This record gives sequence, C-alpha cells and structure tokens, in this order.
Amino acid sequence: MAAVTLSALSWIPAANAERFHVVDFGAKGNGVTDDGPAIRNAIAAAVKAAPGAKVVFEPKRYRLKRTETAYHIDLQGVKGLTLEGNGAELINNPWNSLVRLDRCEDVTVRGFVLDCDPLPFTQGTITGVDTAAGSFTLQIHEGYDNPVAVYREIDKNSPRWGWGVCIDPKERRRKPTAAMHFHLQDVEEQPDGGLRVMLADRARRHASGLSQGDRFVFALKYGPTDANIKVIRSRHCRLENITFYTAKYGMTFGLFDNHGKITVRNAKITFKPGSKHLITTPKDGFHCKHNAVGPTIQGGMFEGLLDDTINISVCPYWVREDLGDNRYMIADLAFLPRVGDRLMAYRPKPGTVTHGLIVKAIEPHETPSSMSGRWAVVTLNKPIPDLGLHEGSNLFPGGPRKLQFTGLYNLDAAGNHFVVRGNTFGPQRRHAILARASGGLIENNTITGVGGNGVRLGNEIGSFYEGPLPRNTVIRNNTFTNTYFDAIHIYTNGIDATAQEMTIKSNRITGWHTNPIDPRSAAAISLRNVVGAVIKDNEIGPSAAPEAVSVPIRLDNCKDVRMTDPDR
Repeated sequence: MAAVTLSALSWIPAANAERFHVVDFGAKGNGVTDDGPAIRNAIAAAVKAAPGAKVVFEPKRYRLKRTETAYHIDLQGVKGLTLEGNGAELINNPWNSLVRLDRCEDVTVRGFVLDCDPLPFTQGTITGVDTAAGSFTLQIHEGYDNPVAVYREIDKNSPRWGWGVCIDPKERRRKPTAAMHFHLQDVEEQPDGGLRVMLADRARRHASGLSQGDRFVFALKYGPTDANIKVIRSRHCRLENITFYTAKYGMTFGLFDNHGKITVRNAKITFKPGSKHLITTPKDGFHCKHNAVGPTIQGGMFEGLLDDTINISVCPYWVREDLGDNRYMIADLAFLPRVGDRLMAYRPKPGTVTHGLIVKAIEPHETPSSMSGRWAVVTLNKPIPDLGLHEGSNLFPGGPRKLQFTGLYNLDAAGNHFVVRGNTFGPQRRHAILARASGGLIENNTITGVGGNGVRLGNEIGSFYEGPLPRNTVIRNNTFTNTYFDAIHIYTNGIDATAQEMTIKSNRITGWHTNPIDPRSAAAISLRNVVGAVIKDNEIGPSAAPEAVSVPIRLDNCKDVRMTDPDR
C-alpha cells in the first residue's frame, strides 16, 4: 500500500479526544511484517476525529517497507493531532522518509526510536594507500554493504559517490590528522573482494593523510534525499523524545518555512547500543531554513553525525533582472518572501550591504524552461544599489563566481529567536551549532570532541551561500571541551558585513583547538568583524594548540567589545 496523504479537508471534529491504536488497524509490531499500511489507516481515522485525536503505538518494532510516495506519514493541513510512540521502534528503509508535517498546527510526534535497514552508509578498513594516484583500497567490514553491489542492484550505473570521512574507531570521530572529508571520484571492485576508492581531483592531495589500518565511511544514496522528519509551513508543532540510531540519506530533521515556533525536546541522535557503526546519521541533525521563528531545541543528545548538528540560516533570493520602478525578478531554490518581509541585499564583491528593503508586493512568475527553483517579481520600497545580476542556472549551493551577484537575504525568515538549551553534543564530524540568525539563545549545553567549532555564527559565501548576519545572540553557561577548532567562533565574510551585539558569558572552555593539521592561530573565543560585544566571566582553561599560535581570546577588526576575561 502506498503512503497515504492525510488532508485537513477530511476533518470530522470530535467532542472528546479519541485514541486510535495501531494494533486495532492490523499493525503487528513483530519487526518483519510491513506495518506501514496499518499505521497509515490508523492515522487516517485519527485525522477525521481531530482536533484532539491521538494515534497510539505499543512499544514494539514496526517495519516500514518501501512505498511509492516519499513519506510514510504525510500530514497536510492537520490541526490538533498526537502520534504517541510509547517507545515504539520504527525500522525504516533507505528509500522513504518517515514523517512530514505540512501546513500543520498543534501536532505532536512523540516517543519513537528510529532505525534504518539496510543501512544508509558503508564502512571498512583501509588496506593500502597510493598517494601518487590519489586512491586507496578498502575492505568492507562484515555486516556492511558493498556499495558497488548496492548501486548495481538498484540500477544506478553511474552513481554520484559524494564524499567520505576517515574515522578514528576508538573515539568514533574523524581522524584529526586527515582532511575533514574526501570527495570521491569512483569506487571499483577488486579481485580479492575489496574496493579501490579513487579520490576526485580536488581531494587527491589529501590522500597523504590516510594510512593502512584507518577506517573510512561514506553514505549510500538509495532514493530521494528529503529530510527523514520534515516540518514545513507549520506552526506550534512539537517533536519530543525521538531517538535516531541512523537515518536514510537526507537531513535527520528538516524544519523549513515555518510560521510559528517548532519545539524539539529530548531528541537523540546516537549510536545503536551494541553496534560497531562508525557514524549515526549521514547528514545534518537539524537543518533549519527560511523559518519566521527559530526552533527551540532542548534536552537532546547528539553524536556521530557526518555533518553539522544544528544549522539555522536562509539562502539568498538571487536577483535575476532589474525591471525598473523598484521591481526585480528573483529566484530561489525553494522559497519566496512574503509582503512586508525585510530584506538585506548583499553583494560580496565589492562588499555592498543594503538594509531597509521591504517587500511591498510579490507576483509569482513561471520558472523559465531549463531552469529550476521558484521565481517571482518583487516590488521593494526602494532600489537596490550596486546591483550584480545573477547569471546561470545554479541556484545552490553556489561557487566563487557568485561573489559578483547580489543576493537578497530575508531577515524575517532567518530563524530569529532560536533557542538551543541543555543539549549534549558528542564527537561528530563538524560543527555543533551553526547559525546566522538574530536574537538567538545558546545556553547550558555541553559540547565535547566535535570536529569543528562548538558554536559558529557567521555568514557563508564562496561555496555555499547562507546568511544573513548574526546579531543579538547570547552564548552563556555552556561547557566546551576538546573542540577541533575554536570553541566559539563569530565572524562575517565581506567588507561592510558585520555581526552585532554578541554576549558571551559564564562559559567553561578547555582543550580547545585540537586540530593538529591547522597551523593558524587558535583561540577559545574568536571574533572577527563584530561590532558590540560583551565577553564576561568565562573560564578558559589550557588549549590543545601549540602555545606559539594560541591565545584565549582573539579579536580581529572588532569595535566596542567590553571584556572582563583574560587579555587576548
């Protein structure tokens, strides 16, 4: 049975809350039977009784086999519904995503353990390295799939291999003396049953960081790459007590274009007990784009991810054409602004930043043939100076050529007023918290052994294009230990681009900057292009970086910084 789309049009309001037990609709919970159809039937009945209805699972193992549509559970326009897992384990396949809440309100998804079978990644031991050729041989570990055989079976004759990571098997974090990741060109089977992995041209020079006996892992991409749990165009929804052991290739949680607060409590992305997995999920933990209000993420525990745990930002609307009278043709991969939204225009070269742009009108426009994304004509309250028109068809992720183009960053859809509180971040490949928004609060978190920064606030240009510029954010009462890069890094890219009004207080930082292959100066707290900051009452212990390049606090091109911590 294909996934059922559940629409608000089918609501039949109930006088009292009703419970719909999936077992009553035929769910077995034996870990073998495809329980997807029974679960969807239970949810369809509950939607008719909403608001106030609850779908109840027993603490069993429910297998979800491949369906014809993207999501097993696809709630559209639903109000007042709870999915109560009670510790139920959902065993997904690597083709389908799990849950989508689209235009929903007051929906709660709670109490699930989520796993994937077969696994969405493979791992093995490096048996030899050819630095001149930029390749290595790999013996796949027992219980993990041969990627060539997987792609042959699913009829991917020319797979895009993406990138992989060299992982320390004891600490289950990336090897510190190897590159952060390795772009792969091709993978070939060898007569002895092993694999030959060829690095892409730009990554071949990094082969010297690999050694015989190292462990290596990379993702397997079966189907669409949508988020495993996605909340979009919704408000006042809650994700609680959800544990991921692993997830199909795609963001673990995707929060997009939401109009009201989305709250995540007590989530876990962690290693399955007893497993020998080198990673947990193959992409970001929380990818948060174009939200009017930032999420609240609290009480969680996250480790083993192949990418950032939390990413809060917007991508630019590219300006394609100046139509006169303050009217501009814009294009974005997925989102458009709303009337009244405040925009910031930014052209990285020569560095022009323009504030005070307000959307007065918007006219949807048909996407031109051979192009992608969403297009529209916007009318602004004033002209955009020093305009650099976007050319070409690539709207995302970017490239250095786009430094000449003007992007419009939506200040009212940047995830402002996000809260990241009381979480534990363990070893993983990259940054724990990456945000570009305003009014954020980062407090009472413990961040240990991450392969990048603990907190990284700043815009990004030249590869990905994410913004806008961080402002009015408080970072307090956090503990940072053994981060590969600076524990707290706040910066901007661009001549006239500045971060403003940052408060960093009562944090405990030790063992910062453990990355031995980065010779640049290291700091526990690093600020660049920041105007207005308070750095107060932080406890900064010894660095893991060499003393010659190490300072507790580094300030570059900053103004009005009030500091009571050790001299920089």
